[in-house]
Amino acid sequence: MEFNKLISEKLHPLFIENGFKLTEQSKHIVNYESGSLVVAMVHNPRENSNTLWIGRDGFQEVEIDNQVMKEFFNSDLKLCNLPQETFVNNVFLFFVGDGEGLIKGNESDVISLEKFSERRSSEYTESLINKQSLEAANKAWKEGNYTDVIRHLKKVDEESLPTSFKQKYKIAQKRLSN
Repeated sequence: MEFNKLISEKLHPLFIENGFKLTEQSKHIVNYESGSLVVAMVHNPRENSNTLWIGRDGFQEVEIDNQVMKEFFNSDLKLCNLPQETFVNNVFLFFVGDGEGLIKGNESDVISLEKFSERRSSEYTESLINKQSLEAANKAWKEGNYTDVIRHLKKVDEESLPTSFKQKYKIAQKRLSN
């Protein structure tokens, strides 16, 4: 059965019951809106993947993946790497369970989800920057450029520096002070 028909059969009554309107539908995309809340479900036939997006109109929507399910909703329910039928069934279970506040229009639930997503994005970005700084410091170390070693390692939170880099930092400081 086509993705949009699965959603229509299993999820449409739930959305209508909670005041949502169908705003977009194609074979692989179904969007519902209620007030300022948007729920988008997408099937990518090339990757055979399904995605659930939730957000307020005008704000960046949050992808509800397995990590969000586990870390934010404290749920073992899976939404990634599933057949279409299982995905649609799990979306239904989500909205009648852990995601009920979202579908009921509880704005504080949506705002909490957005803040979680922003924090997760910031942590990911910080992790990438730290990794780049460590790689640059390591390259500078191999080249004997101790000024750059110190400069790059100062960009990384001292508490999160691996022991080997803490040692390189001390050695670089000693070599520059000689």
